[in-house]
Formats: sequence, structure tokens, C-alpha cells
Amino acid sequence: MTADPYPPVRRVLLLNPPADRLYIRDQFCSHLSKGTYYWQPLDLLMLSARLHAEGFELAVVDAVAERLPASAALRRIAAFRPDAVVFLTGSDTVDADLLFVEAVKRQGVAVAIGIGDVLRAKGEELLARYPHIDACLNDFVTHGLPAYLRGLTDEAENMMIREGKGARRIPARPADPVFRLPSPRYELFPLDRYRMPYNRYHPYATVITSSWCPFQCIFCPFAGTRYRMRSVEDVLENFEEIRRLRIRQVHIADYTFAVNTRHAKAIVKGMLDRDFGFTWSCLSRVDVVDAELLQMMKRAGCDLIEFGVESGSQAMLDRYDKRITLDQIRQAFGWARDLRLPTLATFVLGLPGETAESMEVTRRLALEIEPTYCSFNAASPRMATALRRQMISNGLVSDEFGGSLDSSRSMPAFSTPELSAEQVARFRRYAIRSFYLRPSYLARRILAIRSWEELSNQITNGLSLVRQSFPLS
Repeated sequence: MTADPYPPVRRVLLLNPPADRLYIRDQFCSHLSKGTYYWQPLDLLMLSARLHAEGFELAVVDAVAERLPASAALRRIAAFRPDAVVFLTGSDTVDADLLFVEAVKRQGVAVAIGIGDVLRAKGEELLARYPHIDACLNDFVTHGLPAYLRGLTDEAENMMIREGKGARRIPARPADPVFRLPSPRYELFPLDRYRMPYNRYHPYATVITSSWCPFQCIFCPFAGTRYRMRSVEDVLENFEEIRRLRIRQVHIADYTFAVNTRHAKAIVKGMLDRDFGFTWSCLSRVDVVDAELLQMMKRAGCDLIEFGVESGSQAMLDRYDKRITLDQIRQAFGWARDLRLPTLATFVLGLPGETAESMEVTRRLALEIEPTYCSFNAASPRMATALRRQMISNGLVSDEFGGSLDSSRSMPAFSTPELSAEQVARFRRYAIRSFYLRPSYLARRILAIRSWEELSNQITNGLSLVRQSFPLS
């Protein structure tokens, strides 16, 4: 067994480094908030659960959520005197993040471990470029981080670690389809600083009931990853912890909730039996839900379900392996409307092969299925996606990790033979206006508001969307 590379680690800091804007680094993605919302960093939450259970002393500095400049963040870190720091990064901010971590290590921190899309895709290159980074994590559920922190590097599964002058990949071990995970240590996080744009109550708590996603959408960094279910007992105990904290809003942050319908129904039945009393939201797919499950979810307090629709063109859905049909989209949104279950539909504009005509078809579908909210996003060549590999091969983007890959608010990251980046940006603004500024839509949203928190969210994020929907000066 490899000898200890550093003194024993007892105190671990979970860090979201400072940024000049509301960069969301979460679940191996990186993008700007479209409004004033900033959600909880799922990666750090789940790591807090495991590390706390393993006996490590923890502290959290979320410098973005708390609007901390670098100097203030460094003072907070120094006051805790951590032995190790586990930090988030992303493709849009990686250079600044790693320079900040270098300053953290100069304060005497022995070990720095990163997690993020760019590290997952290019960890070996970044470890070579930044010698102060000691390791990176490839998952926030299945990992050998506690073993690594104890110096047991041979047991540091699902990680890349610095070894001598090189980097060593330690693969994940075979694992059961059901995993156990303690409840996150919510109280360590600045819960009052996190907002989701559609929540009714504040603060809220994030939960997972599964990890990764078996579906094959080629623009997604999680496509075809090994889907595993969290023990129903663990999920319900996590909900009990949330009840003890008197939190009234929950977000289930699975990549796809209800991949396994039996597992999802067991969880929802447990929610009904125990009557937790909170409202909750989730992300799912139109081809995994049915009318019975949606009805159960509504009765159990679900107040929003997000579906990735992506396009109104069946040809585009097929081209990018979404593996859903327009009929399934219409059916799922119809079921939700009948139940008065609020929905969010997300769309991707400007993928290679997209035309002005297919974008217009997408806009019309958004109006037809009438979700409660719409999110129109410019396509992005995310790290570790089949789409990115195809676009590099076709010369549409480079393989550099610098520069913006953000698909939420900045200009689209590329042009295609069919559409320029400016055409996609212009159409996105038009789609936002045509959906949200309809008098009938505005009247429905005002009448549906049920809390002051929801009213505040609707006003602040609505104004941000309106600003985005008009040409930039």
C-alpha cells in the first residue's frame, strides 16, 4: 500500500471559489445564472454527507453565494485552518479558480482536490499545468476521497491523483445498483443565500434519489453514465432531516428523476405516508413518467417538474439521440396540465443542423404545450460530450478549455454552416419575449402566486429575463 504522502488530514474545507459574477459550478457543469438565482452546489453537499460520516471536521466557504471577494474568502479559510481543501471549478472559470487555490495552499493547506467538468475531461493536463493541485474527483457519490485524505491512495477509487511527476487514474470499483448515502450537512452551507427561480418558500434543501443517467443525449456530459439508485430508506431519512430543520422547500436534483418507475413510486409513497409537509421540484423525462406517477407526485407536494424537451423538430431530436417523440412530449405536458402540476420545459437552440425553420418549430411547440416556464438555451459544446468531440472533428470549435462554454446568458459559443452565433442569440431573445410577454401568460402567473418568496422570485428573475430578451447595447 502506498505510504502517506502528507500528514493526516482532519479538517476539510469545501470551497466554491470567488467569481466576479454568479457562476454556477455544479454537477460537472459551469454557467452563469440567468437571473438572480443561485442554487446549492450539489457536489459539495453530497461530499459533506460522506466526509461527515467518516469523521472529518468540515467547514464550507461558498464565495460566490456569499459574494465574497478573494481577500475575504482567504481570511475565512485561514480562520478555519484546514488540512485539505476540496474545491469546485468549471470550464468558464478554471484559470482563475486554480490561481485562487494556489493562494489557499500558500496559507499552509497541505492538500487540494478539485471537482468539475474541466477536471473530469482534462485532469491529467491540468495537474501537469498546476502543480499545487493534488487530485481530482470524477464523482461526488462514488469516490475514494476519505481514503485518499487518510493517505490510502490505492483505495482512492474514481479519482485522478498526483503521483511523482505524473498523474494516476484510479477507476471506480464494481458497485451495486443501489447505493447508501447519509444526509448532507445542510447547516454548514449559507442556506439563506441560495435561490431557485421557481421556489415558493425559502430556504430550500437539495436531495438526490439517484446518480448519473443512462440516456444517450449526445450534448449532455452525463450521457450513458452508470445509473444507480439511492436506498429508499436513505432518501426518506434525508427528508426527515429536512423536516427537523423546518425547511419547507426541497429540490430533487437527480439528472433524471424516475428512471426506475418502481423506485420513484416507492419514494413518493413514502412521502405520502409520512406527510413531510414540504413542496418539492425535480427534473425528469417525458418518456419515463406516466399519469399515475404524476398524480402521486402532485399529492405528495410536487410543485414543479422540469422536462428536457430540447427541440420541436423530430429530426433534431433523433439526430441528437434524445430518444423521445413529439407525441410523448405533448402527452406528458397534457397530463401535467390536467393535474395543474407546474412544469418547466427546457430547449436547446443552435445545434449543428439546426435551421431558422427548426428553431421556429421549437418556439411554436413551446407555445402549444404551454409549460408554466420555458428555458431557451444556446447549444454548448460541453466538456466530455459526444457533441464536443464531433464539433472538434468538424472544425467548429477547438479543443482548448479556455473561453466561454456557457449556454445560458452569454453569446453562443459557435456558429454552424446553417446559423451564425448572432442569429441564434437573436432568435433566443425573440423566443423569450414571445413566450413570457404574452398578456394571458402574465395574468396566469400573477394569479398563481402563493407566497411572498414566490412573488420576489417571479419579479427579480422575470425582470432579468426581460432584459435578456432585448438586444444588448
